[in-house]
Amino acid sequence: MQRVAQLDHPEVREVVASHHCVVRFRQRRPVAERGVVAVAEALVAALEHADVSRWPPAWAVSDRHPELWAVAGDLAFPLERTDRPGRWLATTCLSR
Repeated sequence: MQRVAQLDHPEVREVVASHHCVVRFRQRRPVAERGVVAVAEALVAALEHADVSRWPPAWAVSDRHPELWAVAGDLAFPLERTDRPGRWLATTCLSR
């Protein structure tokens, strides 16, 4: 089940999470409720409350250099453009 996070940002209107991102989010931010829906809702909520920046947080170590980052507290999501204008892909979930 793929949910889309809606953002109010000039470049980033929507964010979808890759499968890898969902797996890493579940490892780094355990969700108390069981089920796919609870995890999807928690991930979308984190993305919708994230600050989008061109700079990663100092603690985010990655071998890639994404154009944008979505940072929500102690979670960071590298973002890649998709072929749909305004829609970005969160490729993974990093934590402090």
